[in-house]
Amino acid sequence: MASNPRLARLREKTRTLMQQEYEDTINRIEQRPDYTSALDPFLQTLKLTLSLPSFLEAVSEKVILTLCKQAPPELFHAAGCRPFKLACGSHTAGNMAPGHLPALTCPMIKSLSGFLNAEPPGKRDPLGCVIPTTCDWATRFSELSDLHKKADILFLDLPRLREDEQASQKWLGEIKRFKSWLEKTTGQTIPPKRLLNSIQIYNRACGLFARLIELRRDGQVPGIHFALIMNAMPYQDIEFWMEQTSAYILDRPKPGMEKPPVFLTGSPIVFPNLKLLQLIENAGMAIVADDLCTLERSFSGPLPYEDPSEYALLKALSQKHHKACTCPTSADNHRRFNTMTGTLAQTRIKGIIFHVLKGCHPFDMESGIIEKQLKQKGYRFLKIETDYVKEDEQTLVTRLDAFRQTLRSKT
Repeated sequence: MASNPRLARLREKTRTLMQQEYEDTINRIEQRPDYTSALDPFLQTLKLTLSLPSFLEAVSEKVILTLCKQAPPELFHAAGCRPFKLACGSHTAGNMAPGHLPALTCPMIKSLSGFLNAEPPGKRDPLGCVIPTTCDWATRFSELSDLHKKADILFLDLPRLREDEQASQKWLGEIKRFKSWLEKTTGQTIPPKRLLNSIQIYNRACGLFARLIELRRDGQVPGIHFALIMNAMPYQDIEFWMEQTSAYILDRPKPGMEKPPVFLTGSPIVFPNLKLLQLIENAGMAIVADDLCTLERSFSGPLPYEDPSEYALLKALSQKHHKACTCPTSADNHRRFNTMTGTLAQTRIKGIIFHVLKGCHPFDMESGIIEKQLKQKGYRFLKIETDYVKEDEQTLVTRLDAFRQTLRSKT
């Protein structure tokens, strides 16, 4: 097929702008007064995610793409492969998004579609892609981005009911199917002993994560730092992540002036689009808790299991990555509100900021419900609807400044 010179020029320009976007974000972080070299391993990993071919060349393991945390990382680890999470916060990547995308496409889906289209050919290819059907955008992503033409796709049909036994059994069947697909795709069998070892490693990671959360609640981990650590985690070997996170905890910056603490909820925040986190900090508030799937919900606690049999381990995995999830795409989602208010009750937080990416329909629909429930309990609530663009920053700054004043006046 003949090459398209115009498309090639657009691809080259987009890649250059994306690289500048990533470097600008990293430079701003390195210039912060609370910067520490303990963040370098996370920044290097995130910089590597700018290019899938570069990532494939940099890691020794086989690589499988994944669109959501609902695909158990313990199984990836047990299969001896490295997941590459399909998540992109680049505004300029959207320049390469397919023209047939709807006008109100989720910004992350648009950015991610452009990211894949802007990729130069590499020497290695990922083995495939697993897509849990969490929302409509995720379900149709492989078609919208033409990914199905480039990779073997495994869809995991995620039930929308969390508390239903039939739904639980269905998801257990999906996890079993995922394990079989991984074994066939990687050529690596996953015996119970190997799976148990991976589960135990992730359980230790959960213990370290709990320590990180404890420090965060106490105002000792800046929101930007926490985002870098958690955004990098899906791309790193989990034991390497534990080593570097432990090093960060030992070398973390001293807390600065105390600021009003806030809880951040809503749409995911993905590197390099840390705009909202920076604006909240610049407005004089500290993000000490969240329930974003790219941040605190990256871990849902250690995995309890009844015995080391394959059935017991897979059942425990399926329950952890189904019932413990509080994604707004589920129909019986009261656990999300209960978990949120449980965190609020244990802290001094009086303000909640609800982040909605334009086109992220599940969180947009949920925002009004959550706002009503939280206001009834006496909490301050601010909904921020934004995109990956920077043009709305001044408007957001004004609203965040006003919100901070309401928190200071609240007794």
